[in-house]
Amino acid sequence: MQTSSHSFVLLLLPRFPLLSLAICTESLRLANRELGRAAFSRTLVSLDGAPVLSSSGINLPVDASVLSVREATNVVLLASYQAEEAATPELLTWLRKQDRQGATIGCVDGAPAVLAKAGLLSGKKIAVHHESIAAGLDLIDEAALLDQMHALDGRLASSAGGMATLDMMLDLIGRLEEPTLADRIAHILNYRRLPQRIDPKDFSGDGAIQRTDRRLGRMIELMQAHLEDPLPLDKICQVANLDPTTARRVFKKRFQCSPFDYYLRLRHERARSLLQNS
Repeated sequence: MQTSSHSFVLLLLPRFPLLSLAICTESLRLANRELGRAAFSRTLVSLDGAPVLSSSGINLPVDASVLSVREATNVVLLASYQAEEAATPELLTWLRKQDRQGATIGCVDGAPAVLAKAGLLSGKKIAVHHESIAAGLDLIDEAALLDQMHALDGRLASSAGGMATLDMMLDLIGRLEEPTLADRIAHILNYRRLPQRIDPKDFSGDGAIQRTDRRLGRMIELMQAHLEDPLPLDKICQVANLDPTTARRVFKKRFQCSPFDYYLRLRHERARSLLQNS
């Protein structure tokens, strides 16, 4: 029997996002269909081999336990809320072993928190869901968080979650086979590929603001760093080298609100995320 050229281990952690799993499996299926051969295979695994409850409440059976997989070529961690709770010593050891053996490792939504605990994010550029940033920045602060929906940094792939997972998978498929294959899959799915960078007009959250103005970006970084112990806006403007009048004008143009209202919104979103996810 012919073996696949590219095997994927899809690790489902508790409360994993069902949409992201469907995206992973469908993109691999369509890649095989377009190639006319079984170039891609996938194995669903959980921490103990038992079914896993998704964030939508659906319990899904898996093929095996993650520890039963001795060597993986491509690993994708699917997680959402409180992913760090699944970071058992055995799982962290397994992830480090796969990394040493040269596996490509992908992480979706909140899964970077697990890779951070394994020590696999140091110096890496990753995309993370904005709610995960707000709730667990201390867990992933050794990585460079990108203002992007998805990223591919060497053997590390990442997706902010949702439909961005398809872009991450298309990037991986395109690299393993050919870019035109990824384009064909997107066309079959009637999908217009996302730009890696987020347009700030389309996003009001706190984790992925396009830094088109360095001073504006500095103000937002200071706000994000002082959500629980807020700084006076005059102090933020001073450190960012931006006078208050100009700051109000820039925020009004880019976010349709004042710096004060934007800061307040970040703090509210931080509080809501902590209540929901911790």
